[in-house]
Amino acid sequence: MTTVCILGEGAWGTSIATLLAHNGLKIKLWCYDPAVAQTIKKTRFNERYLPNIYLDPAIEPHTYLKEALENVEIIFEAIPVKFLRSVVEQGKPFVSKKCLWVILSKGIEQNTLLFPTEIVENVLGYELKKAVLVGPSFAREVAEKKITAVTLAAQDCEVGLFLQSLLANEYFRPYLSLDLIGVQVGAALKNVIALAIGMLDGAGFSENAAAFIFARGFHEIVQIAQALGSKADTLYGLSGIGDLVLTAMGSMSKNREVGKRLGQGESLESILHKTGYIPEGINTVQAVYQIMLKKNLDLPVCQGIYEIIKQQKTISEFLEELMTRPLEQECRN
Repeated sequence: MTTVCILGEGAWGTSIATLLAHNGLKIKLWCYDPAVAQTIKKTRFNERYLPNIYLDPAIEPHTYLKEALENVEIIFEAIPVKFLRSVVEQGKPFVSKKCLWVILSKGIEQNTLLFPTEIVENVLGYELKKAVLVGPSFAREVAEKKITAVTLAAQDCEVGLFLQSLLANEYFRPYLSLDLIGVQVGAALKNVIALAIGMLDGAGFSENAAAFIFARGFHEIVQIAQALGSKADTLYGLSGIGDLVLTAMGSMSKNREVGKRLGQGESLESILHKTGYIPEGINTVQAVYQIMLKKNLDLPVCQGIYEIIKQQKTISEFLEELMTRPLEQECRN
C-alpha cells in the first residue's frame, strides 16, 4: 500500500486526506497544532478546520515532522505560503530525495517572488520530483464527495499519469497539464481578484462593475502568466478561469468574504480577530505588485487592489481611475 504524508491539517490538507483514504491509501497527516491532532485521534473529526466530516482510520495524525515524513513515498504539502519555507526547513532532514512532492499551496512568496514548487526546491537544494494540484475546489465539498474537477500539473507525463490514477475516483477528476508555473499563477492570482469582487459587493457597487473587474482582472492574470513564461491556454482551464469563477463567486470563498468585509469598512486587524484567518489573497497582493514592477507590466486592476489594501485608496477612487484611463481595445487586427 502506498503511504503518503500530508503536511498541513487545515481544511484543504484534511480534505485531500479524506480523498486519498477513500482511494485506499494510508495517510500520515502532520498537524502543526497538537490540539487538532489530539482531537482527531480521540474523535476522528477535525473540528477546527473541517467540522462534521468523519475522518477514516487510515488517516493518522502526527505532530512531529520526523514521524510524519519518514518512510513515505509521496508528500502532499498544504501549508500557507507564508509559512511554507519554515516548515520545509524543519522537515528537510527527514525527507528522502526520492519522494514525489504534490504541491497544494496557492500563493507567491513575498520578496523572493517564488511559487510553492520553487520555494520547496530552494530549501531542499535539488530539483524535485513534483506536481501541482489546483483548481476550483472548496475543501468541504471534496470531503463531502461532491463532484469536483481540478488541474494536475506534473513535471512529465509519467508522474502525471501515476498521480491521475492515484487521485481519480467517482467524484474527483484531475485533468493533466505540464505547465507547472502557469497553474500556480492562476491559483495565486485568482485570490487577489476575488478580494476585489468581494470589496465591490461589500461597498454596494453593481454587478456590472463586478463583471468589469472580473474580466479585466482575468486578462491581467493571463498577462502575468505569459510574462513568467507560461502558456495563455493554461489559464483558460480549470486552474485559471475555473478557479477564478469559484473563488470570486462561490459562497464559501474566504477571499471573497474578507474582501466584502473590507468593502464594508472593516479593518484587516478586526477581520483577523473575528475570523481567525487572513486568506492567501492578502499575502499575495504584495508579491503581485513586486512582479508588476520587476516585469514592467501595466496592470491597473492588480495595482488598484494593491493600493486599496496597502495604501488606503478607496474603492471609488480605484474605479474612477479605471474609467478615466485612455480607451483600449480587446480586438487585434
